[in-house]
Amino acid sequence: MLNKGDVAVYGNHGLCKVSDMMVPSFLPKGSEKMYYQMISAIDRGGVLYVPVDGAEDKMREVISAEAADELIGSLEDMEVIELPVGKKAETVISDVCKKNEAGEVMSLIKTLYMIKSQRAAEGKKFSSMDEKYLGIAEKLLYSELAYAMDLEWDVVRGRITDTLSALSVGN
Repeated sequence: MLNKGDVAVYGNHGLCKVSDMMVPSFLPKGSEKMYYQMISAIDRGGVLYVPVDGAEDKMREVISAEAADELIGSLEDMEVIELPVGKKAETVISDVCKKNEAGEVMSLIKTLYMIKSQRAAEGKKFSSMDEKYLGIAEKLLYSELAYAMDLEWDVVRGRITDTLSALSVGN
């Protein structure tokens, strides 16, 4: 059970902080169901109401600073995700974002970044769908890593994109 002030990763909403535990006013009169009131780190001002019962199945702890550093350090050796061609890729990409496991999301970011670099080298555009999901994956992962390592979001993003840029130049 989480307490007021705790931080957790809540599904595809990403990093969230528990601001209160309450019975929300939107519930029918007489309901005693407790909810976490959570503030999203990704969607500034975004407030989520999550039933306390069953919340553990949809949440996970924020990775440690050491694990975050190791994850970034493993980018070079990390496998890319084999994506199907066309619209079928969206299902695979969307599933990774929904599960929001740090290692898988990092692999997705690497995959999409490599596709983007390759398309740019060929003088082609990066698909809007891939751009959309790259942005979602970055928000999900970088906010968690920044929190874990006590860094600014842009610092984490810069470190990862610098590594990915060096990898794409090496290809």
